[in-house]
Amino acid sequence: MMRIWRAAGMVLALASSGCVVGSGPCLWLAPVKHTFTGTVHFRDFPATNGVDNVPILILDQTAYIYTPNHKQQCLAANDVQLIGVAEFPDNVGEKSHVKVKGSVSEEASAGQYTRFSINVVSIQPIKPAQ
Repeated sequence: MMRIWRAAGMVLALASSGCVVGSGPCLWLAPVKHTFTGTVHFRDFPATNGVDNVPILILDQTAYIYTPNHKQQCLAANDVQLIGVAEFPDNVGEKSHVKVKGSVSEEASAGQYTRFSINVVSIQPIKPAQ
């Protein structure tokens, strides 16, 4: 009987590894694509040639992202920088609630100001509830 409980506990621990209790599985980095919802804010950051005005997505729900550098844990992301958007649609501006599809990357260059960024494939405004 004790072996059954021990085996069940090991199976449960193995099955839940890579998951955050109450939030589901950790998300993978690029090239895997995910969909996020949140609010767009344009923030100014000091840069070598002046000021960078970059779009930041404040997520509606904390995302947990698996990074190979932190093998045993997923890292929380509440705000991510949007990259790869040459021009935002006219109906997406400051404080727009949007749905963004893209792949997540960990901070890698001088032009990234958040720990994670999303290489945007598509961005769509979410119509407010009526």
